Amino acid sequence: MSIGIEAPENELSIPIEYVPGVRGHAVLAVGPDNAGSDALAVWRLGPTGLAGGAWVVPFDEIERDPEQFRRIMWNVQDRCLIDWDRQTPVAVLARIADVVPAELLSRLADTILSIPELLEEISTHRSTYSTAVAQHRARVKSKIAPLAWATPMPDQEHLGAWAIKDRFASASPVAATALAVTAAVARTAQLWQDTEQARYRRTYLRSLGEPQPLPPLWLAQLRKAARSNSPA
Repeated sequence: MSIGIEAPENELSIPIEYVPGVRGHAVLAVGPDNAGSDALAVWRLGPTGLAGGAWVVPFDEIERDPEQFRRIMWNVQDRCLIDWDRQTPVAVLARIADVVPAELLSRLADTILSIPELLEEISTHRSTYSTAVAQHRARVKSKIAPLAWATPMPDQEHLGAWAIKDRFASASPVAATALAVTAAVARTAQLWQDTEQARYRRTYLRSLGEPQPLPPLWLAQLRKAARSNSPA
């Protein structure tokens, strides 16, 4: 079976960042490969979106050598599937259900993340932090500047347009789809890091907790996926 790595090699060589108890994400995308064949792209990502492995496999090759494809899919067993919505990964899993073991399908289906939900979680925390600043200002009765975010929160439409725009023209269509999701995951993680940095610069907001690498609900899902592969 020929498996083409579609992501730039310099990107794939970046060490996967470390977050305790977390492995990361996986992206599944369906579309034409470089030869125009219907194919599946499997991207393996670290916790904040750095690519750590990529495969593009035509569906006819999956049919001819399902065992090789199963070995690829076991590489993402302890990661959260992520996409612009929950329905897309579910549909891809249904398409490969006859090839992938039921145990693995169940693990992957149980911890799906959608980018809009992650954006909403970050927006909620920004609102909470801004409210805390206003409450502190009222208590001390002093002029305190509101929190300034290095990057405003985008909506899904704007993030999607940024992720796709002229960035992956040389990739096959199916790889470009996977790469766009990868870029969006990395940008969303950066939005959170910007949020935590802005909060932690205010000493009176440090009582809200130590800076976290990802928002609590996002991090909890990643840890749930990692635990699914842990010995009982």
